[in-house]
Amino acid sequence: MDPILYSAAMRGNIGDVNFLLADNLKRDEENGYQVTPKGNTVLHVTALYGHSHFAAEVLKITPAMLCCQNMKNETALHIAAKEGHTEVVRVLLARIEDHNIKEKLMRMTDAGGDTALHKAVRSQHLDVVKLLVKEDPDFEYPPNHVQETPLYLAAESGFHDALINVLESCNDPTYAAGPSNRTPLHAAVIQEHRDCIRSLWRWNKPSCEESDLWGWNSLHYAVKLGLEDIVSDMLAWKKSLVYLPAGSENDWTTAIHIAASEGDVNMINALLNHCPDCWDLLNSNSQNALHVSVLNNQDEVVRFLLDSDK
Repeated sequence: MDPILYSAAMRGNIGDVNFLLADNLKRDEENGYQVTPKGNTVLHVTALYGHSHFAAEVLKITPAMLCCQNMKNETALHIAAKEGHTEVVRVLLARIEDHNIKEKLMRMTDAGGDTALHKAVRSQHLDVVKLLVKEDPDFEYPPNHVQETPLYLAAESGFHDALINVLESCNDPTYAAGPSNRTPLHAAVIQEHRDCIRSLWRWNKPSCEESDLWGWNSLHYAVKLGLEDIVSDMLAWKKSLVYLPAGSENDWTTAIHIAASEGDVNMINALLNHCPDCWDLLNSNSQNALHVSVLNNQDEVVRFLLDSDK
């Protein structure tokens, strides 16, 4: 890219006595757009630096540049969303009168399968998230190439405001399983983001029964991590969750075994309060919770279980 043009985009300089943007862009239209070594057009560059007025001028002259992709298949919208430049995002979307073209732009994916919304959520730019969701509430926002949806990213990172916005504003947000076949609820539980856990669980309670690649559901992880309040809420909704196995067909355990191996007396007590008979459950090795606590040298749990038996 011509250094003068690059500098103008970087600084947001539309024109002076030595440089006129319109002249440069009209010349580019005839010979192909100038790009940086990474394949960025002048619109990509100005999106990166957040110059909304410059972006608006570029699109007045060359509106077709809006859908140009760099070497990572990113559009200027991807870059503006990633950097959190809300006004640039607003300008890019406002310049499109054709609904189908706007829809196409917002749904375009980069080399990793990310939409602009993926970028905004991952970088935690709430204003951009709100704007993108508002503009295209009917899109399902499917997973990227590593199976992350925007909802999954929000849950995993604890970006609760974005998570709520997606749940409330998207007409049909994708709840597809993410990496390792984990749901957004799995991700929120594993990272111990309680506000995200509660919102996701209220929105889709049965999701706590879904197992990941290792056969563990959200309750199993909540037990392992000592999230007693979350476990109690789930069991109050459905007591039978406590009996679901965690693991594979030939090597499995249950919630009370997990609590015993962790030495968590409070969790065991919570499980027994909901389901008093669960302490008799056996794992794939025909062991109950007492066996597991002995094998893991969890003396406090051993004493608790023996006293409970009395």
